[in-house]
Amino acid sequence: MTLTNEEIARKLRAQASELARARGNLYRVRAFRSAALAVMGLPTEVSALVAGGNASQLERVPGIGKSLADTITAVATLRR
Repeated sequence: MTLTNEEIARKLRAQASELARARGNLYRVRAFRSAALAVMGLPTEVSALVAGGNASQLERVPGIGKSLADTITAVATLRR
């Protein structure tokens, strides 16, 4: 079973927190937090958008670029 949008957003926020604790790039921290909010605001499940590994669907979401779309796709296809 694939992850829900809420679970994906939780993982993105956790990654942002981890980056912040490690004093990572502030823009990257903000990007992960922004992506978490964007995922939560989607009317459909991310797993449906990226079926077949097509991350380009996510790139159409404001605040999600290619790199984050690839990351979200990888997270979305993980098993619980």
